[in-house]
Amino acid sequence: MVFPFTVPIDGAGNMRDAAQGVFARSLARALAERLSEGNLTAQAATLTAHGSPERPSDKPEEHGWVVATQPWTLDEALTVQLPEGTEILLHGGAELTDRVRMRLLLVDQPKKTVTLDHVVLRPRSELFSALDEAASAVAHALGEKLPKPKWPTDDVEAFVAYLRGRDMSAAIEAGVHVSEPARSFEGYLEAARRDPSFEDAQERLLTMALDFALGGQGPREVARQSCEKLLVQDPSAYKAHAVLAEIDLVEGAIDSSIDHLKALLALKDDWWPAFERMGAALLRKGQTLEALMWFDKALAEKSNEADALFGRGVCLAEQGRLEEALASWSAIERQGDVGERSLPLHQNMARALDKLGRTREAARHRAIIRELSGEPKYGLAWLKDTVKSLFSK
Repeated sequence: MVFPFTVPIDGAGNMRDAAQGVFARSLARALAERLSEGNLTAQAATLTAHGSPERPSDKPEEHGWVVATQPWTLDEALTVQLPEGTEILLHGGAELTDRVRMRLLLVDQPKKTVTLDHVVLRPRSELFSALDEAASAVAHALGEKLPKPKWPTDDVEAFVAYLRGRDMSAAIEAGVHVSEPARSFEGYLEAARRDPSFEDAQERLLTMALDFALGGQGPREVARQSCEKLLVQDPSAYKAHAVLAEIDLVEGAIDSSIDHLKALLALKDDWWPAFERMGAALLRKGQTLEALMWFDKALAEKSNEADALFGRGVCLAEQGRLEEALASWSAIERQGDVGERSLPLHQNMARALDKLGRTREAARHRAIIRELSGEPKYGLAWLKDTVKSLFSK
């Protein structure tokens, strides 16, 4: 099933209200997610200039969801190219003002027929019921049943604000240029203000803030201000302190990062990810004994946590406890996928093994370092390692 959802347009083919583009996309996304709670599986997709999905599913059993800005005629809906294995196209229009209006057209391409033509029209205050009615109509037409809905909030206006935030998140994730990044968090902040128990709104706000802070998706200062605003609204939002601590670590403000982690732990003393981050901050400050205590505390909660194992190894190496450091780093190596940690991991292991006189083992790690760094496999460094290995014990 492919799901294009259009917005209201005027006689010239333009949107009557730009905000309706946001709401059309948001309602389509919410409806897709509601349908996915059953046996239907939604997969996000976009339209190309030719009207076919840009990233069709490579799994025929999955379904793609498309949000369009122009309506299709039935003839166009019958001829548009669908992902392989897809035969059903759900087409429609959405409008959200003081009311919710959705037009749903379910098109069976092989049979060249419309198997569902359903209109949902309800007051804005009945948004949840409108979405459930739409999803139930589609599911019934496809012979499926949906479980009872579980909406993340009971507040309609909080949910509408959340949908605006979701639309902004989707745009940023797709690489769309955002002209006013400072407004990126407004939807989530409003949702959290209206319903402080709206956990998903806070989680998505903080995820986007972390993307701004670490991934360069937007200005870091905007992420900081958004987290600070959330804490003003909800002083118990402990994860906001975690994001602020990360921002401070990136900017080298170690003491401020530690202060935020202390504030977090005062609110939630059993949130174990903060243990590792406290260890990392203290290690950056050179307080290896205190850092080691926090890394051990993190590992007591999750024994295979790679960041904690790596930090613990660095602390031990700084204290001259090389065998213990190697044991900690080797535990990461045994896990396999070490990602961005791979190069510093092998660099640390090679140095420790050299200090212990285990040159052959150190040479293996240096060979991995050369491979990761793009150096020649059999260059001068390889020759030096080979000679050292020949004369080692």
